[in-house]
Amino acid sequence: MSVNIDKVLRNAKTEIRAGRAAQVRGEVLMALEKFPANARLLTALAEVQQAATGLPARPFGPHHVQHFLAVRDRIGLDAAIEEMAAAVRLNPQHPWPNSILGGALMEAGLLPAAIKYLGIALKLDPRFLEAGMNLAAAQQQAGQLPQALISLEHVLKQDPNFALAQLKRAQVLALSQRDAEAIAAFQAYSASHPDDLEAKIGLASCLTTTGALSEAKTLLQSVLLADPNNAAALGNMGNLALSEGDLTTACAQFERALTINPRSAIAFFNLGRARDFTAEDPLIAQMQAMTADSGLPFEDRVPLHFGLAKAYEDIGEADASFAHLQQANALRASQSPYSLATDRALFADYVQRFSPAAPALTPPPAARTPIFVLGMMRSGTSLTEQILSAHPLVHGAGELEVLPRLVMAETAQTSGSFDTQTLERIRSAYLAAIDQGAGDARYVVDKLPANFRLIGLIRKALPEARILHMRRDPVAVCWSIYKTFFTNLGIGYDNSLSDTIGYYDLYTQMMQQWRAAYPDGFMDVDYDSLTRNPEPAIRQMLDYCGLPFDAACLSPQDNQRAVRTASVRQVRSGIYQGSSGKWRKFEPHLAELIAHFA
Repeated sequence: MSVNIDKVLRNAKTEIRAGRAAQVRGEVLMALEKFPANARLLTALAEVQQAATGLPARPFGPHHVQHFLAVRDRIGLDAAIEEMAAAVRLNPQHPWPNSILGGALMEAGLLPAAIKYLGIALKLDPRFLEAGMNLAAAQQQAGQLPQALISLEHVLKQDPNFALAQLKRAQVLALSQRDAEAIAAFQAYSASHPDDLEAKIGLASCLTTTGALSEAKTLLQSVLLADPNNAAALGNMGNLALSEGDLTTACAQFERALTINPRSAIAFFNLGRARDFTAEDPLIAQMQAMTADSGLPFEDRVPLHFGLAKAYEDIGEADASFAHLQQANALRASQSPYSLATDRALFADYVQRFSPAAPALTPPPAARTPIFVLGMMRSGTSLTEQILSAHPLVHGAGELEVLPRLVMAETAQTSGSFDTQTLERIRSAYLAAIDQGAGDARYVVDKLPANFRLIGLIRKALPEARILHMRRDPVAVCWSIYKTFFTNLGIGYDNSLSDTIGYYDLYTQMMQQWRAAYPDGFMDVDYDSLTRNPEPAIRQMLDYCGLPFDAACLSPQDNQRAVRTASVRQVRSGIYQGSSGKWRKFEPHLAELIAHFA
């Protein structure tokens, strides 16, 4: 069907004057389908939209942002998204409508779609830095931290002096647990922006994570001196106190943050980490009221629901608690789709790459001996690290992402087994990494649970390493994973009990394969046996690691090192029994889980 542009434009003007703008909109859109880049038609569409809605008419282009904002404010976000989707259909090769639509979808919490359109915008115009920044933000919110870094580095390649991109890169490095790089990035940014409080808070958070608590506290105090009502700084002071085991101070800081910002979902959540709620606590009602607020930003909803789940569990309302867990995890799942098949393929690849037949190193022992504490999350890795690091010869380094990153970088370069040169690179880089902050310690604990995937690689590149594999009741493990708010969305399987069960089965299969391949490659530690009768189990662990017995290991609650995991309160309570049975309060909701491991 042929389209006469002049006729369409004349008819549009006639209908607008007659007050029938809405009726002619379809005709203009049909014309634009034939001529999507026609400037006169785009202007006519804006005029039709203006006449129909009472909003200012604007030609399509950068200023269409204002039109979008006006539609959103006047009619609503959904209507604005529909308008921009129509604009994209008419202008698929124009970066601006793709970018605006992506930003709107991100605002609505529809992150996968947002990432799609923002990515298209940036591909269409690699110099479109606004699209690049929004893409990085959406990727970060979706837990796609490596991709967010790539987007930010692209922006900085286009404009190395883009200050906001520099700051965001430092923040994403911190979220990626690349602490040394994050600290360097924050410091470099702060050198040219010494008064930026957000950067100081970010640097303080990294320093807390690495155990540099005195430096972190000094930075946060300087922020609060400049801005006494900075809720983010108060929250970080609370987290610092919590990592030190000072629950009283932690609660005071979180409560103060809430007086400044009564709608801080993360402050509510963190307060629940530091103390238990009572049935009379007015904060529960405050949190519950916030869930009904349609204007609550999407990124606040997840910690809010996790906070309410903890509160209702504290007061014995298991049904309400589980309902909020379902809502929190459903929100996370919508932003972080999980593929069991992807993990199955990855696990099979690692078992093949690091089989006994593959090359291996026979180096002299290093100055420090790594102790890997691994297994499923929530299997007792934090408690075990706290026990071991109480020993005077041991430094607890926490959950280091170093080894997985090194392996990921090498697997991107080669298929099949690693040769000895590759193994040497991994070994040297890893040993250099664990030197940081270790002082005079002869042993360094790396308690990243997911390192169970790399047992074969550890045996080949770090043959002197000791490996402690934590085992715990699978129902308790899977339930604890599901109910825990992990800030790293990239985990994925934790958002569904079915996916958690599937992942646990993959883990079990992989451990069987490692056990067959390396019969003496690691030591199993049963969590429930450890908590039931600590001393024999601890003596056995120390003996396996080549460490003499030290009575301090029997009182891990007295260990003054900072604890930075979800188990921060538990490990401050000493070695105790009973936590593995907490799932029984929720038994009516866990039929699938219980039946699977029966």
